[in-house]
Amino acid sequence: MSKKPKMVICRNCNAPMAKNVKICPSCGAKNKKPFFKRGWFILIIIIFILGGIGSIGRNKKEKFVWNEVVLRERLPEPKSNIGMIFTNDSDNLNLHIEKTSKGDYYTYIEECQSMGYTVESEKAGDNYAAFDEEGYGLELNYIGETMYIELEAPMEMGTLNWPKSEVAGLLPIPKSTVGKVSTDTADGCYIYVGETSIDGFNAYADECSEFGFSVDYERGDKFYNAQDEIGNKLSLFYQGNNVMTIQIRKPDEAKADETGIETEIETEIETEKETSSSSVQEESTEETEDAAGLVDGMRPEFKKAMDSYEEFMNEYCVFMEKYAESDGTDLGLLTDYANFMSKYAEVVEDFEAWDNGEMNTAEMAYYFDVQTRVNKKLLEMAE
Repeated sequence: MSKKPKMVICRNCNAPMAKNVKICPSCGAKNKKPFFKRGWFILIIIIFILGGIGSIGRNKKEKFVWNEVVLRERLPEPKSNIGMIFTNDSDNLNLHIEKTSKGDYYTYIEECQSMGYTVESEKAGDNYAAFDEEGYGLELNYIGETMYIELEAPMEMGTLNWPKSEVAGLLPIPKSTVGKVSTDTADGCYIYVGETSIDGFNAYADECSEFGFSVDYERGDKFYNAQDEIGNKLSLFYQGNNVMTIQIRKPDEAKADETGIETEIETEIETEKETSSSSVQEESTEETEDAAGLVDGMRPEFKKAMDSYEEFMNEYCVFMEKYAESDGTDLGLLTDYANFMSKYAEVVEDFEAWDNGEMNTAEMAYYFDVQTRVNKKLLEMAE
């Protein structure tokens, strides 16, 4: 019997894929490690890495060469060249720049604005995000004399051919005919829809509600989560740059997975009964223990890691709100920062406990649910 490949989740389209592949088969995005690419969480990771580097006595400051940056023509050149480049290609730039004063940081924001990064702009504390007219998305952050820059190219889309699956048929077809179907299976779909303004997004959310997706709904300026009467789950998100994402999943995937396990156990037991009653007892005991070891269809270490991640992110949101309201003179924030670094080490340790294994259906479903709740928190904080 061949060994199943280890599975991870694509950070671009949320589709499951083998851990060792370099390109996602669903959307073509590069396979990157979970939690280490976008948004607020990357700030914590980078700072933790820098703290670790400093703790082992590595004091040498690294320099980068701006002329080697692929997307350099789309950004003003920073005043400092001390820092590190994490991603550097035609689709994404991710780097941090040390030795940057707060004045230099705000000057850099103004220079980016003069280059056109003013579309759908958002500012929260020392964080700035915007698109330009061509759809390039920019995120700037500033913490502790370090400026963080992430620039992402717009997604390529074509004519949107609405999926023919039964689950996709439960939703209204968007007005826009531009988009991309990332995932389309019998269990669910993940779809990008272009040429959709925030007003268009809200209008589509209203349509989905009229189609029955109004049970246990949660709604914000840029998201809408709901179920229908039989438990199909819908998640809508306005990504920016006139792009919204649609995700729909069938209900009770976790229960279905548990039922599948129990059915398999029962089948094996019945087969063994025909040959040996003693073998039946051995097999039954062993399989029952395996099934009982699952928590809602998930390995305990996986659920613990995801719960730790969600708890950490909730605490982080509270901290960032406090930080955004401060004037930089609150010394208590330094203590909070140290606590977050200690907590982060625990989160990583828990994460590594399950990252080396494949995820079953229940674990993937829980992963999606946790990420949805975390994203909601982050969006509410940024509003």
